[in-house]
Amino acid sequence: MKKGHRNSRKLNFFASIVQFNDEGDLQWGHLIQKTIALIALFVLLYSIALYFIKDRYHDIGAWVTQQMGLVGVALFTFFVDLFIAPVSVDIIFPFTFNWSPVPLLLVMSLASMLGGIGGYWIGRSLGHLKLIKRFTANFSVNGGRLINRYGPWAVVIAGITPIPFSTVCWLTGMLHVKFYPFALATITRIPRMIIYYLIIKGGLAFIF
Repeated sequence: MKKGHRNSRKLNFFASIVQFNDEGDLQWGHLIQKTIALIALFVLLYSIALYFIKDRYHDIGAWVTQQMGLVGVALFTFFVDLFIAPVSVDIIFPFTFNWSPVPLLLVMSLASMLGGIGGYWIGRSLGHLKLIKRFTANFSVNGGRLINRYGPWAVVIAGITPIPFSTVCWLTGMLHVKFYPFALATITRIPRMIIYYLIIKGGLAFIF
C-alpha cells in the first residue's frame, strides 16, 4: 500500500475522534471515551507483541539503548511529530522502561515540541502548496473547525489526546494562528508523555 494511502486512512480514522455538537463545541465526552479506548488498545497491542517476543525483549531493549540512546529517541520523536506519518511516538516506550524516566521523558517532550513547531512552520510557509493541502485534506475540515473554534487551545487538546498532533500543528500554521501562543501550547506534550508512559508501563506491568 502506498504511503499516501496509509496516511489518508490514519487521518480518516483520527478525524472521527473530533466531533462537534449543534453549538459548535467539541464533544468532550466522546473525545475522552476515544482517548481511553485508544490507550487501552495500545496497551493490548503492546502486550500481544511483547508476548511473542518476550524471550528477546531484553536483547531488543539493550540494542535500542546501545545503538540509539537518547539521541536516537529524540530524532525519532522529532520526525514523528514533524511529519504526518502513520506512527506514534508511544511505540518506543516498551523498549525504554529500563531507562531513567526523567531524562527520557524530558528529551521526548522537548523533541515532540520542536517537531510540532517545525510542523507549524511547514504549514505556515508551504500551506499554499497542493502537496501540503493533500496531506492535510482528510483532517482539514474538522481540524480547521477545531482550530477556528479554540485557537491555540486546539494544540493543547491535540497535545494530550489522540487527535493527530502533527496535523493540527500543520493546520495551525496554515491558518496563521499567532506563533507564540501556539508555541506555548506545545508545552502540553510534557504531561502527555508522562501520562502515556505511566499508563502504558503500568498496564504492561499488570499484565506481565
